[in-house]
Amino acid sequence: MRQSIIATGGLLAAIAHAKQCVNITVPVTISARTGVFDNINTPETALDVTTFIQQQTRQGANLTETALSGYTTTSGTYNISGKYCTPGTGTSCNSSSSILQVLTHGIGFDKTYWDLSYNNFNYSYINSALDAGYSTFSYDRLGIGNSSHGEPKNEIQAPLEIEALATLTRMLRSGSLPGVSANFSKIVHVGHSFGSSQTFALTAKYPNISDGIVLTGFSTNGSFVPYFGAGADFQQANLNQPLRFGSMANAMALNTFTQNYALTDLLTPIDVTTIKPLNYPNGYLANSNVNSQQYLFLLPPYFDNGILYAGEQAKQPVTIGELLTLGSVPKMNTFSGPVLVVTGSNDLPYCGGDCLNTGGSMASIPAGVKMGLPQAKNFEAYIQPNSGHGINFHYNSTGAYQVIQNYLKANGL
Repeated sequence: MRQSIIATGGLLAAIAHAKQCVNITVPVTISARTGVFDNINTPETALDVTTFIQQQTRQGANLTETALSGYTTTSGTYNISGKYCTPGTGTSCNSSSSILQVLTHGIGFDKTYWDLSYNNFNYSYINSALDAGYSTFSYDRLGIGNSSHGEPKNEIQAPLEIEALATLTRMLRSGSLPGVSANFSKIVHVGHSFGSSQTFALTAKYPNISDGIVLTGFSTNGSFVPYFGAGADFQQANLNQPLRFGSMANAMALNTFTQNYALTDLLTPIDVTTIKPLNYPNGYLANSNVNSQQYLFLLPPYFDNGILYAGEQAKQPVTIGELLTLGSVPKMNTFSGPVLVVTGSNDLPYCGGDCLNTGGSMASIPAGVKMGLPQAKNFEAYIQPNSGHGINFHYNSTGAYQVIQNYLKANGL
């Protein structure tokens, strides 16, 4: 019955979702104070990765503090891969189309997290936002996907990525972002997981940069994050998916092996013109397989197995610099706009698998975010039932999307 309902919803979605999107590459010149983690080496082998994770997840240890040898200023011009979408003809476009949602994805994903193509885009958050009359700007975080990559230990870290988000936001607000000619009356920031952490940090550093924030897959309780690190079974990304994450040399080597050992009757040679390897260096880590994908992001039986496999095929890595700066989010934030937290009931890294298990101290673990946002307007923490950390991958994802759009509209956004 559940699958029949979803299939019908997908058909209706295909009729209703008229959207206009354009892919944009945006150069940003940014500078940030970053950590120098030269007390440890970048992992080079599979066992090096395991050792790194063991050290980071050890009880009572602080690998960030151990690895830190000092600070420096990292500056540069980087390309950010973005996607700008507006409601198309046939939608209920209203004055909210002048309001832009800036979408920041979390670890393990790229900007497609917000516009999942699975089942005819039935899981697309962007479609939900456009149907509500908003425009959206999603992007690959600095270092990930089609955005500029970098040195994974001392360069691609949270502080530099936050400055990239700040620069993109200012360009969007001023109408100076290439390919986006609209002038927006208001800008809302929506994040997921690490993207929510960056959204929180952005508004803590620049309280007037956003008109409202939505933090999905998030809490300020970091005690369960080691579950995520251990459960990921991290591997060097360029070995985990050598054709996607490695170099063109991997495809050429596989073709040579196939031909030299007369295996072409078993293995079709790779058409190298059809692949675009991301060429991640050592120090970019990916979770191991669909088993870890489920453990990290999904709550059985509330998802379609097909979307689990689609997520595995589309996954993205994390840098060790990002892992070492996960805890750089400030504890307090003076942002005074509307704040909504939306977290799955069984979120792993931010709730330990049960967001309502608080011992009676508060309504939910994500409700504790309010303590770090004492000036927030109309703070709400919503627990999405029957969902894990990757809310967008669950059967009821569109229900969470509707909660977000309704909250924004109720708060004049």
